[in-house]
Amino acid sequence: MSQWMGYFDGLARPRGGIILAILLGGFACQPPAPPETISGRGVVQKVVKADLRVVVTHEELPGLMRARTSGFTVRDPALLEHMVPGDRIRFTLEKTEQTLYLVAVEKEERELGR
Repeated sequence: MSQWMGYFDGLARPRGGIILAILLGGFACQPPAPPETISGRGVVQKVVKADLRVVVTHEELPGLMRARTSGFTVRDPALLEHMVPGDRIRFTLEKTEQTLYLVAVEKEERELGR
């Protein structure tokens, strides 16, 4: 057994850093986190089907933007088919690294007398 004692001395042994890199590399293979969604309310100002975009005057979107008029790109062109200027809507935005997408819309009923 003594003949093998010095044999492995010159060979590289795994170090903590290599093991840590292997473990952390596994996290890079995880699927990305689901996009953040934000809900809001507003009034449709313009529908631009050619650009897959809707312009909405909306309430404040806490932590994202103040109340203002914004254009949002839709993921599903069918969402634009039932929107017309003046519609009061509730909407859901999906926040990605690049932009905000409007992914859901629900018309609000107008109050009587308005």
